[in-house]
Amino acid sequence: MGKRKKLYSRFFMSLTAISVCCILVLAVVIFYWYRNITIDNVNKANQNVLVNTETVFTNYEEIVQNYAMDFYRNPNINALMMNGDTSWSDQLYSALSQIRGALVVNQYMENAYIMGVDEPVAMFENLPLSPESKLELFSRMRDNIIVESPFLWEATLNNGAPITLLTVFYNDRAFADSEYNGAVALTVNLGKLQNNLFTQKEGETTRYAVLDGKASVLMHSALSDIPLEEGMLKQVVSSTSERGSFVYRGGAEPQLITYVYSAADKLWFVSETSYKDSIRDISNARNLMTGLCLALIAAASITANLISRQMYKPIGRLFGNIAHLSGNEEALKTGGDFDTVSQELEQIGVKLEQLKKESDDSALMRWLLSPQRTPENSRTPLMSIAAAGGAYCVCVLTALEPDQPEDSDFRHTFEENIQQIEHAFCELAAIQSFRPHQGTAVLILSELHSGSFGDYALYRGKWEEFATQLQLSGSCCVLGISGLTDDLNLLRAKYNEAADSLQYIKFHVQQNIIFADDTIHLNSSPMPDSALEPVLQAVKQTELSNHIPQAVERLLAVACSYRVEPATIALSRLVFELSRTAELNADVQHSGFLDNYQHIWQTQSYDKLWNWIVNSCYTAHERIASMSAVQTKSIAGEAICYIRDHYDDSRLSLNALADKLSLSPAYLSRLIADEVNCSFPDFVNLLRLEQAQMLLVTELGLDIREIAEKVGYNSSTYFTTQFKKRYGVTPSKWRMNHILQKQNLPD
Repeated sequence: MGKRKKLYSRFFMSLTAISVCCILVLAVVIFYWYRNITIDNVNKANQNVLVNTETVFTNYEEIVQNYAMDFYRNPNINALMMNGDTSWSDQLYSALSQIRGALVVNQYMENAYIMGVDEPVAMFENLPLSPESKLELFSRMRDNIIVESPFLWEATLNNGAPITLLTVFYNDRAFADSEYNGAVALTVNLGKLQNNLFTQKEGETTRYAVLDGKASVLMHSALSDIPLEEGMLKQVVSSTSERGSFVYRGGAEPQLITYVYSAADKLWFVSETSYKDSIRDISNARNLMTGLCLALIAAASITANLISRQMYKPIGRLFGNIAHLSGNEEALKTGGDFDTVSQELEQIGVKLEQLKKESDDSALMRWLLSPQRTPENSRTPLMSIAAAGGAYCVCVLTALEPDQPEDSDFRHTFEENIQQIEHAFCELAAIQSFRPHQGTAVLILSELHSGSFGDYALYRGKWEEFATQLQLSGSCCVLGISGLTDDLNLLRAKYNEAADSLQYIKFHVQQNIIFADDTIHLNSSPMPDSALEPVLQAVKQTELSNHIPQAVERLLAVACSYRVEPATIALSRLVFELSRTAELNADVQHSGFLDNYQHIWQTQSYDKLWNWIVNSCYTAHERIASMSAVQTKSIAGEAICYIRDHYDDSRLSLNALADKLSLSPAYLSRLIADEVNCSFPDFVNLLRLEQAQMLLVTELGLDIREIAEKVGYNSSTYFTTQFKKRYGVTPSKWRMNHILQKQNLPD
């Protein structure tokens, strides 16, 4: 009776403890979940403000940039800039009045400078700079290209005080080697601009600021007497993410910091909110949650008591029956119910494991070692696999088509194939055949006497002759042949060796036999990405879509020289990348790679693998082609499409394309950079080199100079320099490597 109460008490305490733990865990999870939601909402609100601030700041930049462009293109200002003639004239007065009016209307614009070819020509300064700073500004105007506008720099006023200025300029230097013909520069007073940039509502405690890369505060909203923490500012600019938040605890009280990084301006937009304010709502709900948890714990205890009473009776009888299986009366008298049941279950588990191992070993040995067609209940002793001191091998013969083994004609042909093997080796080996399942046969060939397989060339020639007969007869069977050994303990390993060698059939065109000895020395390192690149290029480029079948065929030929695991991984990565391309770089679950790997591993024939990869290529290619028409509706998309169509034109330039699209070169350059993440010259150069790479291996009749001209280069020397810089080798060596690799591939 005491033992039963002990078991019941344990049962009750376990249920109660589980219930209490679940309630506490749930309460903690809800608390932190709700707290995170609250903080996330504050972060989102702050981020929206910061993004809007960044947008407004960018708009101000564009306004100033437009002023600079208009001043530069003004004929009067341009003439003044080119000849440096500051003598009085109506044209000069008109130009200077226009600049002065812009400075008056836009009070945050402090100074305007007209830079000639050799020196500053004219300037309007509400905030005069020192002569040294003016010379530094002129030097920057002469050396910088247009995409570097605007920029921040440290200047010095006439009174010697340092100041950080945002300078917007315009000149005709689109490239580093472009000629300098003068410039117009406008400086922005960040202290005045912040009054237009930030608005602070009454009672709002959140503070906003704009930082440069050195953690210096350039602009800020209305700050309290306490300045922003220097450690917090450094932590913001050291972040590697463009958006985020963190709790800074370096000051008197924790602060919730939210930041947004503007990559175009290289500025950080930061907000600072009291951490207590961000979690005030969840703090008010804490007492309510505590009371609710206590009530749930009391209810869980009562429920556990009722469940324990209802469930104990059948469970108690079950435990009692298990405990009495051992028949150990001493254990029942001295040990607790749980201890006795645990010991008995462990003993049962050990016995079941032993029985399972004995059953598996027995089934394996009966299948591999028993004579053919020996009944399960036969008492015939196991026959020897090989003669004393002789060698043996294992052959796995299987059908490629899964549906054919059900066909009676195929079964008849399959049996004839086995008989042909037995006839071919009747003078050399004793053969035992097994049928583990339909469509597969395992043959063990053991020497009739020691040395029967001594002539390895004759032994291998018989296998290859039989494989040729299979091809001529149109049979869809393939063979995997293990290596020779005389160790009976390696029988199972040799079977696995023969079965695993069948995995290589899929990489070989018109080959139906694989020797395990040939797979030992294959390359076990990962296949390089360069082996996949021709297929991806053929998919992505419309003019190369007809080369997709040949590219896939060459890829499978390369896979033949690698072990099956790295080759399968590389092909899975290729199909995975194609599926992502078909979705236009959408997020694809990682399980897609595993599905591709499993599909390739289960594929047995070359034709099925080739067709599957080719179909994946064309699916991705059609998706890209269908979406390209939609993308060209945007200005950036239209420009990029034009570049892709005319990259081989040596006269292609940013200015010409900007005129065609009725855009300014600076604005078009920024659109292209945002779309392709590189500058206009780099993008054109990339397209030319990719096409040149393909022509080097597909148009062997063209020399290097002709290929350079065909892709848009005026100089073959410059083409060779750019090609080596990107691919690490010269174009000639790239072509030679391809030719040598193609010659080394098996026919």
